[in-house]
Amino acid sequence: MTTRVSPIDQGYKNARFRWPLWSAAVAVLLIVHFALFGYVQNLVDMRPCIGYSPDPLMRLIPFDERWTIVTRPLYLWIGTIVGLFLITQAVKGRQFPLLRLTIASSITSSIRMATLYLIPLCRPTVAAGAPPPLRAFTTVNLHLFSIPFRPFALNDLVFSGHVAIYLLILYATPHWPRPVRLAIGFFLLLMIYGLIATRDHYTVDILLAVPCSFFADRMAVALMREIAQTRSGRLVNRSA
Repeated sequence: MTTRVSPIDQGYKNARFRWPLWSAAVAVLLIVHFALFGYVQNLVDMRPCIGYSPDPLMRLIPFDERWTIVTRPLYLWIGTIVGLFLITQAVKGRQFPLLRLTIASSITSSIRMATLYLIPLCRPTVAAGAPPPLRAFTTVNLHLFSIPFRPFALNDLVFSGHVAIYLLILYATPHWPRPVRLAIGFFLLLMIYGLIATRDHYTVDILLAVPCSFFADRMAVALMREIAQTRSGRLVNRSA
């Protein structure tokens, strides 16, 4: 089966990146997402939200909580399977896609933390100006200690992390077979419908995920390209 390789991957698809870069990328990923899920998503639900976004699609798409099965369990399971495939590819030598996704995810989530904190928008199912949904941090008990953790907040609206991560997956996997990428794209469209049907997001949240994720991906690629070129230059200088 033949697969397509984008110009971005050309010349870097077989690049090997050293463990210090991997360690730094994974450490940043963990720190950023601990801040996002542990603190920011608790904080946005501990303050009163101030208003709604007029959304014409919500007049066309009826509210239906049954779509939660798509926006939560299926979203998590498919994302996990994709992640395992990328890890397997990285172990076999194709490191670029996984590292690209890791770095881009950290950049995207950092931008998202800022927008969540700065835009106190209400979900359509939450009363504007009412007492906040939470009075204290949601935590997870690890027996010896507890840590703050809120993976699905109520007022984490601008912008959609669901959409952003699946766009990043599509950006990072141009070498995958077309049917697989089409299946991921179809699920993304299905999930977008589900996010609006469950009133988890406004259309504007979904639209803003596109430029934000694209910017994060470009930044990740530029960083990796610079690292690869710097390393290649050092190897040339050593052999000269």
